Amino acid sequence: MTTHEHRPEDRDHGSPGLQEQAERLGRRMTESAQQVWLAGLGALSRAQNEGSKLFDTLVKEGESVEQRSRDESSRGESIRDTVENTLGQARDRAAGTWDRVERSFEDRVHRVLRRMDIPSRSDIEALNERLDALNRRLTRTESRTAQADAGPEEH
Repeated sequence: MTTHEHRPEDRDHGSPGLQEQAERLGRRMTESAQQVWLAGLGALSRAQNEGSKLFDTLVKEGESVEQRSRDESSRGESIRDTVENTLGQARDRAAGTWDRVERSFEDRVHRVLRRMDIPSRSDIEALNERLDALNRRLTRTESRTAQADAGPEEH
């Protein structure tokens, strides 16, 4: 007998057939899956309801703490004001520190360029001014020379 053939004695003993067992197992799995699905929906709903309640409660507590801090502060500052002031001071200090770092960096670069005998911008500008002055003097001298050379011929 092959494994695909059904034996008559299997049906005679009143035991359920494989088809019936598979159907019952399928129904149970479907019911379980449905219950898991419903439980998940219930958990989601509870989390949404309790989550928004928790958020509202936290907001109310935060308002209460802020009001108490204003009442207790001699200057009428709230915690938020104090934090904002502290952040502003930290920002100002960071900006000052950055300026000092930038100046220090520029000074160091300038010293390195000096050691390498590379002229600075002011050195180049001073040199250009001297060249301009020399060009003016040369032009005046050439002009006088040209006039002197032309003078005796015209007289």
